[in-house]
Amino acid sequence: MSPRLALHLLGPPKLEIDGSPITADRRKAIALLAYLALNRGRHTRDFLSALLWPDYDQIKAFTNLRHILWEIQKTFGPGWLRVNRETIGLHQDANVWVDVHRFESLLSESQAQSDVSLRIPLLTESVKLYRHHFLAGFNLKNAPTFDEWSLTKADELRHKHTEALTLLAEDYYLLGDAESALHYARR
Repeated sequence: MSPRLALHLLGPPKLEIDGSPITADRRKAIALLAYLALNRGRHTRDFLSALLWPDYDQIKAFTNLRHILWEIQKTFGPGWLRVNRETIGLHQDANVWVDVHRFESLLSESQAQSDVSLRIPLLTESVKLYRHHFLAGFNLKNAPTFDEWSLTKADELRHKHTEALTLLAEDYYLLGDAESALHYARR
């Protein structure tokens, strides 16, 4: 069985391989992994280097990107990224779990449920995943495009979290559990 990389991005970023915490030495490595995890597919080196080093000339930005790729491989081991001369992306067969994906999946599943008693566990699990806002306390120096992307994503997820809490409060109210309804309404 291949190792599992878990990216906890709801709150300050936490990275784990098979449940063991991993510390990346550079914030740009975390930023690159977060971006690739949430924007699956392949991205050009031009785009990623401009995202992370917008003020650098292309040669210096490419050099920095190569160094970050090397650091990711050194820290996490091989097989997580699919890299060629033009593009970079997460390897499609890599066992990567992302809390944001699970959060959004649970919300989608809950919206498909008309039975309140089946919807509540899905919503409860989703709000438990939401430790704090997306990449809380994490930003990059001199990377305004990345910061803008992360703030936009944080706003989108915060809105979804609020909707989940509202639905939980309403569902518990419908079941006659005023105490639980009040708990989620206060949150």
